[in-house]
Amino acid sequence: KSIVGTQGIQFVDYVNESQLDSVMSLVQRDLSEPYSIFTYRYFLDRFPELCILACSDEDCKEPIACVVGKIDMEERVVNDQVIKVKTGYIGMLAVVSSYRRKGIGSALVRQVLKRMKDMDCTSVTLETEVSNAAAQRLYQDSFGFVREELLVRYYLNWGDAYRLRLWFD
Repeated sequence: KSIVGTQGIQFVDYVNESQLDSVMSLVQRDLSEPYSIFTYRYFLDRFPELCILACSDEDCKEPIACVVGKIDMEERVVNDQVIKVKTGYIGMLAVVSSYRRKGIGSALVRQVLKRMKDMDCTSVTLETEVSNAAAQRLYQDSFGFVREELLVRYYLNWGDAYRLRLWFD
């Protein structure tokens, strides 16, 4: 599936492992956490519909951005009963620096949130570094995520994180 969006940027679904190196390269360039190939495969093999790539070229050989998500089951107490609900999770969002501030990251988040909602998720969570003001503005100001928890020394570099959550109506 392919969607032409912001300023001629094409959004395409992750299809198969031939795109794995591109996703890994994008994420490793931007995020402080070093993920193993097994982490990528867990997300991409189990939830390929929650990985969306952004490309500036027709054939999408070199994606310029991506979002990677998954769905978990969480237990909630409703009317004194424990029920299981689907919760979306955004594990990775990366945009090549020369393409930032053009709405591409927002477009990717908007698309993955819609898919999670369409898949009956009741909420979506993610973690972002406390020091990453741009990510906090994106998620909190643009999409309505709220800070749920401060995670002290969460990252391998000892950086603190905020867990953010967006509740769907």
